[in-house]
Amino acid sequence: MGIKKKKIQIRTKPGGTSVKVMLNVRKDTTSDRYTLVIQILRARRRGVVFTPFKLLPEEFDPVKGRAVHNLNIREHRRFVDNVNRYLRHQLHEIGRIVSELEYGGQPFDGQDVAVAFRERYDNRYVHTVFRTQIEELLRQGRHGTAGSYRSTLAAFAKFAGRRHYQLCELDEQAVMEFRDHLVREGLSVNTVTFYLSKLRAVYNRAVREGFAPKGTDPFESVHFRVEKTRKLAVDDTVLRSVAGAELPRGPLAVARDLFLASFYCRGMSFVDMAYLRQRDIEGDVIRYRRRKVGQPLTVKIIPPLRAILDRYREICSPFALPILMVRDGKGGFRPFEVSGSDPAGKRRSEQEQYRQYLDNRSDFLRLLRRLSRQLGLERNLTFNMARHTWASRARREGIPMAVISEALGHTSEKTTRIYLDELEARRIDEANDIVSSFWDDAKKKPSSASVGKRQDDL
Repeated sequence: MGIKKKKIQIRTKPGGTSVKVMLNVRKDTTSDRYTLVIQILRARRRGVVFTPFKLLPEEFDPVKGRAVHNLNIREHRRFVDNVNRYLRHQLHEIGRIVSELEYGGQPFDGQDVAVAFRERYDNRYVHTVFRTQIEELLRQGRHGTAGSYRSTLAAFAKFAGRRHYQLCELDEQAVMEFRDHLVREGLSVNTVTFYLSKLRAVYNRAVREGFAPKGTDPFESVHFRVEKTRKLAVDDTVLRSVAGAELPRGPLAVARDLFLASFYCRGMSFVDMAYLRQRDIEGDVIRYRRRKVGQPLTVKIIPPLRAILDRYREICSPFALPILMVRDGKGGFRPFEVSGSDPAGKRRSEQEQYRQYLDNRSDFLRLLRRLSRQLGLERNLTFNMARHTWASRARREGIPMAVISEALGHTSEKTTRIYLDELEARRIDEANDIVSSFWDDAKKKPSSASVGKRQDDL
């Protein structure tokens, strides 16, 4: 036999609206914790507002309709207080909605109240705002950004534990506690900065949309520091070695072609190459939008790039390059195109396509590592190397920073400078070698002729 639902009638509004809190006990529940829900009854129709909390039966008081302490542990008391604070707020807002609907004079039922509540108040919580934005990113096809938001939400959920933060509770102290938690987890400075910046992006959008309070910035005192990492640019010797390698037709040659195509396309990112379509090629130019920021870019097709595009035109149409490919069951490959007869089906297909992209990217990176070993390179090639190398060579040729930033599709020159710091440091080192060369000269004993010449010069 299942446990009976424990519920409490909190209030009955004039007009026959009953609002009750209960533990949603189900026979198929595998856990001993049950979801806390708020049930709304009116006009013989039931609406349910699910809370983010799950309680043990002994943690719920059916008389007072509230969570209770069953452990003398500070963390548990904080959790119970958070649940009850949540309930007080939700019940107050539900009562407000009922009053507004009654004032409007139109008939409504319990389900109408629940729908109105979800539309108005669910996005006051960090986790619901994250999920809403993730779903929107997926609808837009921005799967990479959605993945970064999803990983940030997982990190924040681990920090929050059983507590569910409202956006108004995300103050400077909470952000600092989240940062300290990430540091204790052993994450690198750059990873901590990554998670904080994504949390800030979600919060700032919630402010713009009216879900978070304006006028306060919980991130104002947070320093977003990025540590310098080993730069990826390679020199001309490596480029010539890769381009000139004699490779038989096969996966290794395809990986090499994709690396060079990225370089020839002014450092086009791998994800942009993957989704590049033949319709984006117009005569001698490629016109596309960066998937990361939506910036439109135009790239002139130079002869070696044209050769690569021509090589794969027939086998990967409608795509321009053979990245989004899957096995066709006949020993060959075919392009992975999005299908689906309705928006939901199309969205699922897009997500499957992106998962295929991630798998194929991993395969091509393995092939580049194999090619690097075969060529005897000191470092393994990556597609980011092609992008960094183009930027560094452009800077070395005296091309202005603003032009390089525009060519790469960066939204600010600050990002471009991260690419180029290594190049500038190398120039300084070379200058230092020249300036410091007097020490080598001093160790050489000058001949009497040279000494006489120097005296004549004086």
